[in-house]
Amino acid sequence: MTYKTEDLASKIKQARDRAGLSQRDLSAQSGITQAHISQIESGKLNPGLATVVDIGRALDMELVLIPKRLMPAVNSLIDTGPTRRGLSPETGGAALQKISRGERLVIKQKHLYGPSVELDRMAEYLQFLKRVSLRPDEIDTIVDVIDTLNTHQASPQSNEIVKDAVRRLQQLRNRVARGEAAEPRSAYSLDEDDDA
Repeated sequence: MTYKTEDLASKIKQARDRAGLSQRDLSAQSGITQAHISQIESGKLNPGLATVVDIGRALDMELVLIPKRLMPAVNSLIDTGPTRRGLSPETGGAALQKISRGERLVIKQKHLYGPSVELDRMAEYLQFLKRVSLRPDEIDTIVDVIDTLNTHQASPQSNEIVKDAVRRLQQLRNRVARGEAAEPRSAYSLDEDDDA
């Protein structure tokens, strides 16, 4: 069995276990025999594409081809562990409340000034940020953006405030999607002990 097949077999078994299905249950839902599923999971059989698609759909999953350069963004959205789960009331209640406040402000701004590309983008970024976990510094950025927007929502400079808010949320969204630190790190560093 090749590494690729072994990895696929492992992922199928893990997904089946997470779904709480036996091989027989998966067989009934996918239309693939239980013996076939057993052979796939044990690595004795390389499944065809149609079989993988049928098993995936039975497990409420889809097979998708994604450009390699987008994988960091996709991985940040996939629940791969506790570091990138979406916000929940228990772990991110304050952030969820602030994001909800931001969404209401976007609706209010559209009502006051009409629809705009900036407000649509802000709504999109807030939706994204609700679905991922956020570090305290990232939550602070959202709080600052929403508080500033709230303070200046009906002022003459509101248009520039919205543009700045959108820029900051876009930068935050991009950092979160790429898994980058808030501050860029130097590609090299010089130690004080270096003679060169």
